[in-house]
Amino acid sequence: MINLLATKFAQIDATIDATTAQITALQAKLSELQEHRQQLLSVEQACQSALSQVDTALAMLHHVDPSQVEVFKGAIESKFNSETIALLPEAPETTTEPTEPEPTAPPPTDTSVEPEIEPAIDVEVAESTDAPTPTPGAATDIEGLLNKMSIQNIRKLASAKGTDTKGTRASIAARLKTIVTESDIRAIG
Repeated sequence: MINLLATKFAQIDATIDATTAQITALQAKLSELQEHRQQLLSVEQACQSALSQVDTALAMLHHVDPSQVEVFKGAIESKFNSETIALLPEAPETTTEPTEPEPTAPPPTDTSVEPEIEPAIDVEVAESTDAPTPTPGAATDIEGLLNKMSIQNIRKLASAKGTDTKGTRASIAARLKTIVTESDIRAIG
């Protein structure tokens, strides 16, 4: 009888060790994925900022000397030739070691828990017939503020202003930048 229990203890210990190894592997994978997500977010923000700056530069150039727009376009396109991109360091490749199949969590048994939902905020916007004329510097500040808003809030603002709420944060911000003020943005906040 004692041998039977010793064997059972050894089996349980082996299962605990295997599960601990799986948890460690999953934690490492989670950290990898979180780091990659953060890198993607940084890239997205840099791209949005660059697009905003290109928009501002194009608007200013079109106002100052429209004949130079094609030169500007050529300069932008030259940034995408393979030689220029080849100069940039490539992202390091991550090697993943094969692991055992990942365990799945059992479905939740408590059905009374409701998912967290961001509360809706009612916003009244007074319609104005004389919209302020944005200056190039002000448009950059407004678009920067818009790009810092959460996607839910920027969609609320677009809805309040009667414009399309579909698309990426950058595309909605581009539509809103000429029709909102800083106080509109801060009101949604």
